[in-house]
Amino acid sequence: MEYSIGDFSKICRLGIKTLRYYHEIGLLIPTRIDVFTSYRYYNEKNLARVQTINRLKELGFSLETIKEILEKYNDDRSLIAYMRTRLAEVDEEMAENAAIREKIEAFIRSETSIPEPEGELTVKEVPDLFMASIRFKGQYSEISRHMTRLSEIFNTVANGPAFCLYHDEHHADENMNIECCMPIRKKMPAAGINYTTLKGGKMVSIMHEGDYSTIWKAYQKIVDYLNKRNLPIMPPSREIYLKGAGKILPGDPEKYLTEIQFILNENEDAITKTIRNKIAVNIHA
Repeated sequence: MEYSIGDFSKICRLGIKTLRYYHEIGLLIPTRIDVFTSYRYYNEKNLARVQTINRLKELGFSLETIKEILEKYNDDRSLIAYMRTRLAEVDEEMAENAAIREKIEAFIRSETSIPEPEGELTVKEVPDLFMASIRFKGQYSEISRHMTRLSEIFNTVANGPAFCLYHDEHHADENMNIECCMPIRKKMPAAGINYTTLKGGKMVSIMHEGDYSTIWKAYQKIVDYLNKRNLPIMPPSREIYLKGAGKILPGDPEKYLTEIQFILNENEDAITKTIRNKIAVNIHA
């Protein structure tokens, strides 16, 4: 049975424009074209081909790929090897998309868990943290590259904002003892990474909003707080980067948010504290 393009369109439920386009790209050739009217005509073989095209479209193949498949393969059995290859490609795409999803979820978690800036001192209990870290002796300028590496490795398993531990008793210009840290849910394979559980406890904390050029004011408040109460200043102090230069967008330095934490040791008496600080000063003099 031969059908005009109008009748064929009704039967196969494809628009006339679509049928013409399929003809133009060589995907569905009419059985004949009237030499006088240029009308297209189709038959049952064309209907079967339309059904095959529709099935392959449902499997996610493009029209270009469908044309190649129909030109190369004659039956389902000959198509199996190609389908196996395509299945492996789909599996790979799904794994890539799952990894991307994990990264997006981790980004959303990290960006929606940021507390509002407070600007006043608080005393709080912080939990133990399982973390990955890179420890080095150097300058502030070296922190960024270590933090970038930690983020690249542990982005999908991060369990909180990145932070730095400053292990020195006093500031050192050239060879500060710094540890860049990332709280994580599990280890990831990587060289040169330390894994440990950072002990929690009572901390005196303050939020600093703005770029790092004025962060000393927040440190001053904490040091004054501890000194007025005759409490020791004990390393390591923590700088927790709640909001900074973003992973995607650069961010506004005026809106950077950093939490500073010092260990609050209320068990050390004044005499011990004084001796301890004097020893530290002599060591670093």
